[in-house]
Amino acid sequence: MRCSPKAKTRRLLCVLFLRIGAVSAGSGQTVRCAAVTDRRFPPPWSIDELEACFVVIDSAGQKLAYVYFEDEPGRRSAAKLLTKDEARRIAANIAKLPEFLSR
Repeated sequence: MRCSPKAKTRRLLCVLFLRIGAVSAGSGQTVRCAAVTDRRFPPPWSIDELEACFVVIDSAGQKLAYVYFEDEPGRRSAAKLLTKDEARRIAANIAKLPEFLSR
């Protein structure tokens, strides 16, 4: 049985960010994942901008992810870092995970 890309993405996100539990992935499939009320990282998640990165923080103040960027093009290409806009978009999408997984 093949999983849809959305189900694969949901499964990957659960493995990366949440404790084991159970959440429905739609179309009769169940993905092992934490229930929204039984997770260690309570929503809502927010983003804080530091000098060289964006930090994703849960409502308890736990820092969950750092997404680094570089403004200077020469240093960015040498270090293979993201632009500020790319890093902001990635951090924003990480911060949306609790909302996405609760559907």
